[in-house]
Amino acid sequence: MSQVARLVTSEAKSNPERFFSLPGDLVDEVMLTRGEKLATLERWRMHVLQELAAASEGMQTHGVGRQAQLLDEIETARLRLSSR
Repeated sequence: MSQVARLVTSEAKSNPERFFSLPGDLVDEVMLTRGEKLATLERWRMHVLQELAAASEGMQTHGVGRQAQLLDEIETARLRLSSR
């Protein structure tokens, strides 16, 4: 018997990088509204920007290159949602 995975939407919205591998995965999530997706992408973007700021101050982060790529992926996801 197959089991349907359930998304804990409140947690996914507050910590998207824990629940979604890529921003595009968030866009494809059926348990969130378009508005929730846009707000969550913005929250994710702000978190990435905070990590980049911390990196510029010498704090250890997940890698500046990966974070910059993630910002591009978030913007692409936002554009996908805007065109719907």
